[in-house]
Amino acid sequence: MHILGRRPAVAVFAAAVCATALLLTACTSSGNPAPKVPSTLAIGLLVSTTGPNAAIGQQAQLGAKLAIELVNNDVKDLPINLPLSTGVGLRNGAKLTLVVGNTDSAPEKVEKEASRLVQDGAVGLVLADTLDVAAPAGRETDTIGVALVDALSTADTFVDLNRAAHFRIQPSDRQMVSTALALLYRERDSTSQFNRVITASGKASGATGDEIASVRTSIEDLSLAAGYEIGGKEQIALNADGAGDSDFIEKGDAVLAIVTNAQEAAAASELAGRLKGKAPVIALGPGVGALDAIKGNNQVLRASGWSGEFAGRNPIARIVGGMFEQAFHAKMTDVAAAAFTATMLLALAMDSVTDLSPPVVRNAVQQLSLPATQTVMPWNGIRFDGSGYNQLAAGVIEQHVPNGYQVIHPIELAATPTLSL
Repeated sequence: MHILGRRPAVAVFAAAVCATALLLTACTSSGNPAPKVPSTLAIGLLVSTTGPNAAIGQQAQLGAKLAIELVNNDVKDLPINLPLSTGVGLRNGAKLTLVVGNTDSAPEKVEKEASRLVQDGAVGLVLADTLDVAAPAGRETDTIGVALVDALSTADTFVDLNRAAHFRIQPSDRQMVSTALALLYRERDSTSQFNRVITASGKASGATGDEIASVRTSIEDLSLAAGYEIGGKEQIALNADGAGDSDFIEKGDAVLAIVTNAQEAAAASELAGRLKGKAPVIALGPGVGALDAIKGNNQVLRASGWSGEFAGRNPIARIVGGMFEQAFHAKMTDVAAAAFTATMLLALAMDSVTDLSPPVVRNAVQQLSLPATQTVMPWNGIRFDGSGYNQLAAGVIEQHVPNGYQVIHPIELAATPTLSL
């Protein structure tokens, strides 16, 4: 990665929104003075600090805190220029603060917490929580007109809601299915050519159940379009005590496992071990990060929007990851990286405008455009469409090796072309 000039890496991001900033400046320079900017500006973070998802909330807080620190403080002796400007803080001199709202992973609490953070001065919000919390959070922020940068949601259902303030940075579930099928297509001329796609999933109700049903539909539609047969009634259940019957699996089959929690991740791993040498199992869905905790001879492949292995080969991700480890004495996780990215995006939008009212910041987020070389994620960049979906998000497929997971697809991001299915 090459950074031009004196402004820092994330400041280069603002080039794509300069026109907007200039227009806003012009509007305030013809007799109407620009609004006075306070010395500190708040970004609100909606996470679970208590309850079953408190560990996710803790990781997200660390990622967001690191982003705030990089904006507010000069960082010496780095090959990239941080933070946002040649001084400290935003270009107007304001420093950023992070205010946290506890969702408790409870849908009925998140709307109140979002409104409270805005009333307490948050210019924009970052969310890192589960799907059933993200849905009401997006509805509330759309109503009050404040930007919500969602770090974790992948569900395709948001696309149909036509919300103007809910921005999702992650690759969608449907895109992950496409990524998995692209890996299978790579093997079309090999001895492990695939003909049929089998689905494995658990059972859930509510928003998670809706997401599973949506992913199943995507697997069926995209697999048929790609020329694969679909296993109709031949599907595998992922249970708390492992995976269900797989005796019908044959050579030439491939299994796409929809994983939404740690139990399903463990079941997918057990299934992959059972099918070793017969059929690959590719896990996808919001629970694939739980595969990191599975030890031993893990055979499952996973489709993910983050790769720690690739981050070690990405110049900016390597530096940010090193700073994260030094500050918090832990490796940067997928959740921390996503929260870092979402917080930095919101800071960038705030840095690009002179009017820091929530609606103006929301519009600035909508107009952001970041190249792949300016993120810590293995994506093509970040650019939002009219429904708030990141058009440049991209998934990778990782395979487990003795020291963790490594990227095997797409081939241009793979550390090695070796593929063992």
